Amino acid sequence: MRVLLAIAAIQDYFREEQPNDRAGLLDNLRCVLSELEDTEFHDPKIRSFFEETIRYVEADCVPEALQRLGWGGEKLSELVQQIPTMLCKETLSYYKWLTRTFDELGEIVELGSWMGSSTACLAEGLSQNPGREQKAIHVYDSFIWRDWMKTYTEDPELQAANIREGESFLKYFWGYTEPFRDLIDVHQSALKTGTEQFALPAIEWGGGQIGILVMDFAHDRASNEAMWRVFSPSFRSGSTIVVFNQFGNIPAGQVRQFCREKALELVPLHKPCSSAKAFLYQKAIE
Repeated sequence: MRVLLAIAAIQDYFREEQPNDRAGLLDNLRCVLSELEDTEFHDPKIRSFFEETIRYVEADCVPEALQRLGWGGEKLSELVQQIPTMLCKETLSYYKWLTRTFDELGEIVELGSWMGSSTACLAEGLSQNPGREQKAIHVYDSFIWRDWMKTYTEDPELQAANIREGESFLKYFWGYTEPFRDLIDVHQSALKTGTEQFALPAIEWGGGQIGILVMDFAHDRASNEAMWRVFSPSFRSGSTIVVFNQFGNIPAGQVRQFCREKALELVPLHKPCSSAKAFLYQKAIE
């Protein structure tokens, strides 16, 4: 029970990352680790999870400049709100605000879009940004249906479609995002990590410098390293914003570890009250 309560506390912390909650969480996690050592319960994965969480929180000196507000007043259109989604409203509002207010140079890249709710929010914001004319969102996804996705299919159209494991759902993505078609450039492909289950082209980037990248493809380390290899050479120091949508989720320990190890290049920037966290890229000084 103590372990489950600690996991819930970790989830709460990474949802908001309030500095005042840091010391209490660390004390809690250290007590749990100590108790695990005194019992016969020796699951190395759970122990490693707590140890890495402690390392991250210890190093997580939340900057005063970390922006937590600004997007709460964003109005999402009825069209966007009707698209099936795995994201909370705060994250969707943040995505619209981000592209609506972004005034730096660079392309917009989204890795992992599912049915397009996040894509539509990014596109809706982009359409309201007078400084981003003739820009498109480069969307990458496998668009391959997995059975676990049924959990998020309250939409009658998707339920009636009875999409099977391994089938493409790209046509449904286009159906939901059709009003923004001229702002979306779709690439049905996958990050190559050596664990691919479907024969899809490898994600490549031949575009220009990147202004915004949203990473929601997967929470494993290999996927995040593959993203970094492909896209980071096109990041602009001091202006590229990298959003890890799954950052605060419990299974995303490897995402947090990746960000911790890239701390010299990824500076915390925006924190919606959700799993998402945005960083400003700065080139590491060699």
